Amino acid sequence: MRLHGLSLLVANITTLAGIVVALLFLRDGLRRDEALRHWLVGCIAIGFGLSAYTAQALLPAILGIALSNLLIYGGIATLLAALLSLSGRRAPLVLLGLPIVALAAAQVLQPEDADSRRLLSAIVGVALFLAAAVVALQPIPGASRRTRSVLAVSLLLGAVAFSMRIIAVLRPMLVGDPSIALDVSHGLFLIASLLASSFAMVLVHLERESEQSHRLATLDPQTGSYNRHTLLQLGQRELARAQRRERPLCVLMMKVDEPVDGQAARSPQDDERSVLHLAELVAATLQRQDLFGRFGSAEFCAVLPDTALDGGHQVAERLRIRAETVSGTECGVPYTLTLSVAERMPNELSFLQLSARADASLHGASGPNQIVEARDGGPITRAHVSHALG
Repeated sequence: MRLHGLSLLVANITTLAGIVVALLFLRDGLRRDEALRHWLVGCIAIGFGLSAYTAQALLPAILGIALSNLLIYGGIATLLAALLSLSGRRAPLVLLGLPIVALAAAQVLQPEDADSRRLLSAIVGVALFLAAAVVALQPIPGASRRTRSVLAVSLLLGAVAFSMRIIAVLRPMLVGDPSIALDVSHGLFLIASLLASSFAMVLVHLERESEQSHRLATLDPQTGSYNRHTLLQLGQRELARAQRRERPLCVLMMKVDEPVDGQAARSPQDDERSVLHLAELVAATLQRQDLFGRFGSAEFCAVLPDTALDGGHQVAERLRIRAETVSGTECGVPYTLTLSVAERMPNELSFLQLSARADASLHGASGPNQIVEARDGGPITRAHVSHALG
């Protein structure tokens, strides 16, 4: 083996070992993340494929050609599958595997025509890396646009590596021993692409884990709305803003009513469906600037900035009527809502105090399927659409 090939083999083995070690440092995430597992398998396959390609002189011709093609292009296809799994998509194995097998078979059938083999394999390599770069640019949950761009550019280095082979075959103007120089240049570009894209994949994984941790810390896992702690923090911020600007702010407390006498008891599955439907109903009713979160097992809270008491009552009435009229058909579990409306007082500085007033008013309601307003002197009931205010 010449020094050029030996140097490439050493660089390839070193790179492969570095990638494997780096990914194994994320062994906890590696067990959970399907994309990382696929990426690791793809990198290992490409590494062994490059080693087999470099050591073709030591192997039978047909075996070396078939082995290097299956490993290199199968590895690239596995990288593409890893990128697809980042966004929850899966590529059919047939679509990825059959072209690789067909390429290896075509290569084996022309062992003496090196230029044709290089041209065919280079075209397939460019296509796979370009497809991977396009997939990397697509939205990935939890991954920033900058990291996706770094990943795409890294994969484009792989397309450049195979493009060099196409140019060299179509324009045979190299001097000396063009095959050795071409193999080394192509291999180094491919190694650079693997290093950079693997680093970007680690960043994507870390960003997704950070996003998941943030969601677990701030959102209710069942409904996707804010949890109690987060809503109290955001509500305090909105209350402070309303105080500074001397603007109104309203709080809605709501709960799913228990079945009354004569109604069939709900199962735990029915309770879950009603809660999920209520979360969707509120999300579709509130405006963009409004906040919504879960305060209890079947109790929710909404914060309505720039909304006075009458405006809050109108929103509550829409929710009450919709729950009463559409819950049975939309989620299969008919239920009603009791809601409480409270507006901030001029000297009220604590959102916890404001939400406590609304919560006390909610639990002081005289019956189901009604709206109560928390004012000085205690709750005032607006049962259904009747007005009890004097």
